[in-house]
Amino acid sequence: MAVPTHYLKKRDILCSPKTPPATLAALGWEFFQAEAYSDALDFFERAKDEKGIQETKRLALKLGDTFLLSRLERYDRNLVVPEDWAEAKRVAEQRERPSMAAYAERRLHPPEKTAEPALPGAAPLEESGESEKPETQT
Repeated sequence: MAVPTHYLKKRDILCSPKTPPATLAALGWEFFQAEAYSDALDFFERAKDEKGIQETKRLALKLGDTFLLSRLERYDRNLVVPEDWAEAKRVAEQRERPSMAAYAERRLHPPEKTAEPALPGAAPLEESGESEKPETQT
């Protein structure tokens, strides 16, 4: 079967309850061979193709690809362990991919939560409980 190139065709095949797992897995491998790893993972996940999922993980670690690792972790929380994030960080740094290395670092050592507002310039909640309401003209 040829790899679908149009996103609607891909969606139709991927989401159809009539598409057999073997077809989904075969398309996943075709996407993998074409180096469309995210698309391949879509099909591997839907087909529950463990071999394809493990191969995607191996490749993600080899490339330091934290995007693929995040997708794998979302698929199965037990699939990606802290040692994998450390390896991805090391490889990303080695391959000069600083944003991927920084993401892996945040996964390894999440920043501490602070009481500061999440958005820059956002006003903190008033502690006194009294707020001044602007007068409205009628």
